Amino acid sequence: MGFLLHPIASLNHLVARLVTDKITLLLAIIFFAYLSLTYKGSLWEDIDKKISGWAKEAKGNFLRSSSEHFALFGNAVFHILFCVLLSIIYFIFVKEPIAGISILFVLIFSWGFNRMVKLIYKRERPRHIVSNVRKRLSYCFPSGHVMASIPIYFFTAVLLQGKLTFLPWYLIAFVITFFVISSRIYLNHHYFTDVLGGIALGIFCLSISMWFYFFISYVGLA
Repeated sequence: MGFLLHPIASLNHLVARLVTDKITLLLAIIFFAYLSLTYKGSLWEDIDKKISGWAKEAKGNFLRSSSEHFALFGNAVFHILFCVLLSIIYFIFVKEPIAGISILFVLIFSWGFNRMVKLIYKRERPRHIVSNVRKRLSYCFPSGHVMASIPIYFFTAVLLQGKLTFLPWYLIAFVITFFVISSRIYLNHHYFTDVLGGIALGIFCLSISMWFYFFISYVGLA
């Protein structure tokens, strides 16, 4: 009955519980460990090929035709501008320096950790990408767009949900990350397993970022 009366609020609460729950974190860690050991196997290679072929054939699809635009929201430069602007707002206008520091931590940790993991696995980009573009885009496992978007947008939702309660910030974060994920699939700059790995480690980075925020809030470092 409560869902029927407040469907948006109920969905927002459900998304919040799912992405921040300890069980979700545990499953994400287990899944990434499994994926990192098996993504070169025949099962995942077959899935990667099928998803890639399906994405190429999806002509006239709204998500495919808009994927270049959606990819912007997962771009590192956009993330930097977004996080720096948001942190300035929290430092100067909201007067919550701990939140400002935490926003910058999310940005640095998520992208820095992604670069480190990519250097560990050194998975080359799909061969259908033009060679000079493939070289410029570097390694692909896990997807940096996805891995960084999840902690950045959902951590922003954690902060804003307590400030501007009339908007469903977790749902907004979910929609943005969904479009980023779809852009990675439709642009075919990644294998599907890269996207799955990005989702798993994105959830991990979100949890670490939240722990960092609560820790410095508790000890009063700012």
